[in-house]
Amino acid sequence: MHQQMSCQSSQRDRRAHTRQPVDLFVNRFLNGYPYLCRATDISRSGMRLMPLLEPTDGKPRFMGLQFQLPGSRTVITASGEAVCDEGGDPKGAVGVRFTRLTSDSMAVIDQFLSGAATSSSASTVR
Repeated sequence: MHQQMSCQSSQRDRRAHTRQPVDLFVNRFLNGYPYLCRATDISRSGMRLMPLLEPTDGKPRFMGLQFQLPGSRTVITASGEAVCDEGGDPKGAVGVRFTRLTSDSMAVIDQFLSGAATSSSASTVR
């Protein structure tokens, strides 16, 4: 099922968890094929992706994700749902909500987020 979602800039941010900026590559699996994306932020509930390569035909709403967070050797494998697709521009951002994540993967994300929050608050104190 292909569905075009859009984001209104005036739409209230529906994320329940704090976003943490990141800059990392993500494999986004659409119809069984990997497409390279760059993640620009992550939270416990999802991430924002900037597609680098995209299929030319419709993009499915559900996807697989594989990525590695900075400072971790664990490859996180997750399932996600596109909840926000910013326009038809091939370089438009895609908001993804995690729909399936193992407890081990969630622990790695939590550890990263708590470490990132600690380091960002320490840098503002200096």
